[in-house]
Amino acid sequence: MNKLLVCLLCACTPATWAAESFVLDSGHTFPSFEIRHHGVSVMRGKFNRSQGRVVLDPAGSDSRIEVSVDATSGDTGHDGLNQKLLAGSFFNTAQFPEIQFVSSEVAFKDGKPVSATGNLTLLGVTRPVVLEIRDYTCTLQFLTRRPLCGADVHASIKRSDFGMNYGIPLIGDEVKLAIEVEGFRE
Repeated sequence: MNKLLVCLLCACTPATWAAESFVLDSGHTFPSFEIRHHGVSVMRGKFNRSQGRVVLDPAGSDSRIEVSVDATSGDTGHDGLNQKLLAGSFFNTAQFPEIQFVSSEVAFKDGKPVSATGNLTLLGVTRPVVLEIRDYTCTLQFLTRRPLCGADVHASIKRSDFGMNYGIPLIGDEVKLAIEVEGFRE
């Protein structure tokens, strides 16, 4: 293997980075959700627009994650259902067009992030949430040769904790979050 390629790959391993900053790639970052519907199926949806910045410092305490999701970009693949979800009984995007997550702590194992504790703000209500970070991997983006990292992030919340009570129990209270995320090093 070419020595230059080996050096570049080593430079992209998380253990060698100290307080590296990343900007989320909005074309490859999609917060999605699933919820039980009438106890017979699972309804899924995602948000098509989000932005954020991630600072990872495995050796210190400078890590932070700040993400903003455009709640008006909610999409279930069904226009009628989208209109209901974005209206007042659920996401109420006219009054609360943004969902935010800001970390207070990021935990690492073997130089890789494994969880982020922080605050989720939804419908103007802020609650603590722990995000589980899985499959964190870094590489060089094949076209631009820029360092690129990605992960699969998971959490579970109760929508009633944020005041979204409409339809409970026919529409479930527990919401499972699954977020595919990629970011370029700044």
